[in-house]
Amino acid sequence: MVGTLILSHGGLADELLKAGGTIAGGLEGFEAVSLDWGESFEQAQKKIRSSLGRLDEGDGVLILTDMFGGTPCNIALTFLEPGKVEIVTGVNLPMVVRLGCLGCREKPLAEVARWLRDKTRGSICVATDVHAGKAGSCADEVPEAGDTVGAGPEGCG
Repeated sequence: MVGTLILSHGGLADELLKAGGTIAGGLEGFEAVSLDWGESFEQAQKKIRSSLGRLDEGDGVLILTDMFGGTPCNIALTFLEPGKVEIVTGVNLPMVVRLGCLGCREKPLAEVARWLRDKTRGSICVATDVHAGKAGSCADEVPEAGDTVGAGPEGCG
C-alpha cells in the first residue's frame, strides 16, 4: 500500500489529517508533518525523512504539499524518487478523503498520484456556476443531500 504524507506550512497538515480521518473513518498509512514557520531546512528534512521511513512499506510514499514552490514542497523535492517518493501539490480535504478509500492506494505510486490529481480537480468549484448548471462546473462532483462521502469504495469513484 502506498503511504501518504501530508506536508504543509503551519498546522494545515495536522488539521487535514484530523478532518480526513473523521470523514473517511480513519486513515491507515497516513502521517502529517506541519512545518513551524521558523524551522530550518535541515530540521524539516529530518522530520520528513523520519515520516518517510515509517510510511514506506515497499510501495512508496505519496507526499501531498500545500503549494508548489513553497518551502514544504521545495524540501519534499529533495526526496523525489520515481517509484519511491512522488509529490502532488495543492493538498485539500477532498484529496485526503479520496486517498482514504479502500483499495485506491494499492496501485503503483505514479498511478495513484495521477489518479488523485484527476479525481480531485473537480473539487474546486464556483458555487454560482454549479447552481446555474454551467458546463465544466464541478456539479457532478458535488454530493447530493444525504450522500456519505468516503464511507466506502463507492465514495472512491
